[in-house]
Amino acid sequence: LSKPVAWQEKDGQKLPVQASYRLLGKNRYGFAVQGADPRLPLVIDPILQSTYLGGSWRDVPYALAIHPTNGDVYVAGETSSTNFPNTAGGAQASYGGGNSDAFVARLNAGLTSNLQSTYLGGSGTDEAWALAIHPITGDVYVAGLTSSTNFPNTAGGAQASHGGGSADAFVARLNAALTFNLQSSYLGGSEDDEARALAVHPTSGEVVVAGWTWSTNFPNTAGGAQASHGGGIWDAFVARLNAALTSNLQSTYLGGSGTDEAWALAIHPTSGDVYVAGFTNSTDFPNTAGGAQASHGDGSADAFVARLNRTLTSNLQSTYLGGSGREGGEALAIHPGSGEVYMAGYTKSTDFPNTLGGAQATYGGGYDAFVARLDARLASNPQSTYLGGSGEDEAYALAIHPTSGEVYVAGGTSSTDFPNTLGGAQATYGGGYDAFVAR
Repeated sequence: LSKPVAWQEKDGQKLPVQASYRLLGKNRYGFAVQGADPRLPLVIDPILQSTYLGGSWRDVPYALAIHPTNGDVYVAGETSSTNFPNTAGGAQASYGGGNSDAFVARLNAGLTSNLQSTYLGGSGTDEAWALAIHPITGDVYVAGLTSSTNFPNTAGGAQASHGGGSADAFVARLNAALTFNLQSSYLGGSEDDEARALAVHPTSGEVVVAGWTWSTNFPNTAGGAQASHGGGIWDAFVARLNAALTSNLQSTYLGGSGTDEAWALAIHPTSGDVYVAGFTNSTDFPNTAGGAQASHGDGSADAFVARLNRTLTSNLQSTYLGGSGREGGEALAIHPGSGEVYMAGYTKSTDFPNTLGGAQATYGGGYDAFVARLDARLASNPQSTYLGGSGEDEAYALAIHPTSGEVYVAGGTSSTDFPNTLGGAQATYGGGYDAFVAR
């Protein structure tokens, strides 16, 4: 192994620290350091391991989750490879057909071993866009879209048959080892429906799914926060299923007279409220009065966040978030300490709300990523920030450190001047379109 890189931070400055490996015993090692200040956190070797994951054709991951007890890393997405690695012994060992199958893969925490992979799909097109792990059972839930009328193991599910259109949303429940598909279910009406986000309620264990729908007959919206389709082509939807995926307990539309899409979902750890984020060009998005931003920022598209009660029967508060350009919200997280709501996405507005005082107060150019912080009620936006250089920058994912509370954002960039990469694991632009991670 190459010599580890180490440093400490003080007053915004990175202070190098000399570090080396120290053998502690068989298969165990630690670090020896010189010149470290014991009062400051110490960062050692930020990249421990990377890995490819794919076969001979196109493989794209869209979702990732860490098992809460054993630390295994689960990845889901879509694949067109008939030789995706290590599917033998999986819940579905062979490619189902069509343009793509969904896949789920389980790797050890060190990313040095692919413990098990599985295909997930029928004879049509299948894509997995969201992934969550049940905190008690360890079961793995996957959601996405399917055009397959023979998606595996939907018999006995909340919706056993394809609803119609070119695609239905789907939800599937696998055991932690990925060797059994315990239950799948379609989720959709007579037109197109796609799932983009998934969460497991921390106390009830119920499964919440969000996405968008063209169907005016999406299942079980009666009694929901919004029982009817708002108009336009797409409305966002949110659906609540039992942990076994055998019952759709409640669904709701979420949208106005324009196009509304839900891309992200989070459940508040104490109140149990369900937060949904995405983008909307509806100027009449429901229940934004009293929100952090009550009115649409322009005639194109704004990001939105909505807060629903646990049962999805009431829209407690919604808010727009955007300036005079185009925005979309693509990631959402709840701060474990403050309970505040963080959203990340993309913006083309030079006047995105409340960036003054943020990590990057001014627009970098092209599309910029953004990160915004709202109170739990969605009534105020205490701080936002741009995140980007002179090229195209977009945030796709967001996570909050459980102890430090620091906010991590990931996405894509074509900027050669993305801010503050000096001292990072990869300080310079690789070419084409790079991934980025920011803290």
